[in-house]
Amino acid sequence: MKKILLSAAAFAVVAVSAVAVAPTTSEAIPAFARQTGSACLSCHFQEVPALAAFGRDFKKGSFTAMGDQGLVEDENLSIPVVLNASFVVRANMTHTSGAGGVSSTAYNIPVDQNLLIAGRAGTNTGVFLEFGGGAGDTNTGGLNNMQVMNSFDLGDFKVGLSYADNSFGGDSTLITNSVYGQHSGNIGAVGDVSAVNNSGWTNSITSIGTWVGNDMGYIQFALVAPGGAAGWVAAAPINTTNGAVNVGLKLAKMVKVAATLDIGGFDTILGVGSVGGTVGKLAGAPSMDMQWAFAQMQGDLGDMSLGIYGDWAHAKGKSNGNILGAQDSANTVGLANPVSAYAGYASLNNGDKFDAFSLRASLEPVSQLDVAFGYGYRKTTGTANNTKVQTFKIGASYSVYQNMILSLSYQNDKTTVTGGAATNAKTTVLDYVIYL
Repeated sequence: MKKILLSAAAFAVVAVSAVAVAPTTSEAIPAFARQTGSACLSCHFQEVPALAAFGRDFKKGSFTAMGDQGLVEDENLSIPVVLNASFVVRANMTHTSGAGGVSSTAYNIPVDQNLLIAGRAGTNTGVFLEFGGGAGDTNTGGLNNMQVMNSFDLGDFKVGLSYADNSFGGDSTLITNSVYGQHSGNIGAVGDVSAVNNSGWTNSITSIGTWVGNDMGYIQFALVAPGGAAGWVAAAPINTTNGAVNVGLKLAKMVKVAATLDIGGFDTILGVGSVGGTVGKLAGAPSMDMQWAFAQMQGDLGDMSLGIYGDWAHAKGKSNGNILGAQDSANTVGLANPVSAYAGYASLNNGDKFDAFSLRASLEPVSQLDVAFGYGYRKTTGTANNTKVQTFKIGASYSVYQNMILSLSYQNDKTTVTGGAATNAKTTVLDYVIYL
């Protein structure tokens, strides 16, 4: 399928899964094209993974829409006659350079190879399962992404209930915008200019959520735990106190509102979200506190297509161990009951703040060729130090076929730490991905 993978991240080579591990390609697979009988670009704008209106409807319908593919049906049974699966393989060359003139070049052939099984599992239920290998595979059991979606019609509205265990964020039970994370589009690859992505919201998170909406937008609510499925275990610890065993479940709460509009002929999505609360009942359990907003416009500009995307995020530490919004903080999570579920999460201590925004645009001047640029800014104001990062990115991709993409990107990250000199990290990536 058509896709650009501009896979570079600040200060290092980031080898990202070409499927659903990295927040760039979820649902961007030929398995759905086979099930629906529609081309990849029926669901996607310009190129994978940015969603067009049809793709948003397909997702809100829990991946259940069918084309000419037959069904095996019986009482309480409605599945495709074939198992819809896809295989994705990706290779790349990555060149990095930084302060002091140090540079390196890595050739990854392949960097990822993944098997995906996705699509209709019942009349109202769809699944997305990814079994992977390569740099993006963080689950030794092989299943590194799982999403189960259910949706039902209620008059003119659609109601959904979904479970997700992945690295797309706690609102990944339903994301229809192409601004950050899961659908960060061809300039972000892993959303490295996105404020929401850089907040840490798209680290490994498990969530269960519900939503209600129609063509005008939706309201979504979810209970979330960081650290993937292990986070649920940490959220319901067994705490032995004075011989008594207390078991309780406590999760953070997320709410998001998204509106779909037509502004000047451009398909527009505007939205806001907020997550807050402590995960787990033990003393020192981490809290989550962030607010964000996002906007996108997709449409035609003369004979060309244009996409404009932007987001803003703010997080504040209310107690030592706030785990959200501190990618640039040198602090570590201070849990009274340390658990591996939160490994890799930086923290905001009490009074620390994280602020970020981004803007990017993608233009398709001629068929099969896409060019894009993006700018991201993020600042962490902390008790230890103040850190500011500015990211500038440009890229281009050429689609040999909709399912065979060649892309080139350049990224420059300028980091300034209070009391220290500014440093620049530069990354160039040549990437080739094939979807079968």
